[in-house]
Amino acid sequence: MRSVRLRSIAILASALTVAMGGMGISAAHAVGTPLAPPAIYPANTWQGKGTAVVRVLDRLDAHVDVIAIPVGTTAHYKSLDITAGRCLERPKTLSPDAAGWLELHDTHPDGAVFKGWMLAAEPGLGVFESAVYDVRMVRCEGNDVAPAAPPLPTPAVPVLTQPAAPPSPPAGGDGMGGDAAPQGPAPAGKSTPPASPEYGGEY
Repeated sequence: MRSVRLRSIAILASALTVAMGGMGISAAHAVGTPLAPPAIYPANTWQGKGTAVVRVLDRLDAHVDVIAIPVGTTAHYKSLDITAGRCLERPKTLSPDAAGWLELHDTHPDGAVFKGWMLAAEPGLGVFESAVYDVRMVRCEGNDVAPAAPPLPTPAVPVLTQPAAPPSPPAGGDGMGGDAAPQGPAPAGKSTPPASPEYGGEY
C-alpha cells in the first residue's frame, strides 16, 4: 500500500514538472514574483487649484446656474455675492472631492450670510441657510496653486519567504505517522476466527 502511494506521488510530481516546464515556469518561480503595492497619497493630502466652481439655485424661479470663480475674486449672481478664498481638490489616487472656502452674502435686506468651507462630496457640512438661494460646491479647476501635493511615495517591494518543506516520513513507516502492519502469514495454530455472528462478531 505504501509503495503504491509513493509511486502515485512520484508520477504526479513528474507530470507537474513537465507541465511547468512547457509553460516556461521553473519550480523556483512557481510561487510568483513579489510586486510593490500601488502608490497612493495619504488621506489628508490636498492640491490647491486656481478656480472654484459652484452651483447656485434660485428657489423663486427654479433657475440653476454654474459659476466659475477665480480664487481671490467675487462673482455676482442676482442679489448674491460669492467670494472664493481657496479651492482644494483631492489628488488622483484618492476618492474625488473638492473643498472651497467661500463667503456668501445676499444683499437683500436681512439677507443670509455664510463664511466657511463647502465640500462637494459632503454638502451637508457647509450649508448656506437662505430662503432664496441654494449654493453647492461642485469642483475645482484651473492651474495648480499652493498647497501642492507632495511627490507620490515609492512603496517597498515585499520580500517573500519560501515555505518550509514538510518532514519526510520515518523509514519503514506507512507515511501516516505509524508503523505498517505486518503482511506475512499468521503463525500456525493461531488463526483468527472470522468476525461473524457465529463467532461472537457483529453484522
